[in-house]
Amino acid sequence: MPPAVIVSELAKVINEKIIVDRISFTVEEGEVFGLLGANGSGKTTTFNMLSGLLAPSSGSVMILGKNIKELAKLKMEIGFVTQEDSFYETLTVRENLEFFASQFGVPGRVAGERVKSLLSQMKLSDKGGVLASKLSGGMKKRLNIACSLVHDPKVLYLDEPTVGLDPVVRREIWAVIEELHRTKKTIIITSHYMEEIEHLCGRVAIMFAGRIVDSGTPADLKKKYKLKQMEDVFAYLVKPVVQ
Repeated sequence: MPPAVIVSELAKVINEKIIVDRISFTVEEGEVFGLLGANGSGKTTTFNMLSGLLAPSSGSVMILGKNIKELAKLKMEIGFVTQEDSFYETLTVRENLEFFASQFGVPGRVAGERVKSLLSQMKLSDKGGVLASKLSGGMKKRLNIACSLVHDPKVLYLDEPTVGLDPVVRREIWAVIEELHRTKKTIIITSHYMEEIEHLCGRVAIMFAGRIVDSGTPADLKKKYKLKQMEDVFAYLVKPVVQ
């Protein structure tokens, strides 16, 4: 079975500055894959190109055998969760899910069943009639993820899914992502939290200054560099670049 996502020599240049520098990687179907890097490493720009929100300067992105340039054909296959809330605070939780279902053309009966299922899955069943603006930070994050799932995409992008959350709520979101993994969705996560990537991802690509400096399973990377922590692996890999 071919990889769900194939990124080949992907690059982005903005105002003559190289933001993403010819990166390549693949993500297998049903895999949780991580892009690890500090702020400014090129992770979010890469994500925007993977989702079709930003055109690459060169290179290609193939999703489920289709070029990302054919975004209309991939609309129902991709879910994208940004760092910022994408829902409407003046709508209730249920109204938000129903609205996004309608935007993706999900038929009424199917939409109703999916909204009910997502409310349960995201532990928001008792919040369906609550205005989104009244939710806690963790609940808002769960609603954000739910809104990206109403069309039942096969590939889900999560851009810094727990940024700004306290450690307890962060682990609640981890549990949500782990549940999504069990449903066989292909998931790509960007994060600058080492522990998060190591906990959730089967494989990781480490980005620095727009390039992938190494990739592999967290265990293999630690073994390769004879280090015990991913933080140490990251520091080791970016230090030669900094110097």
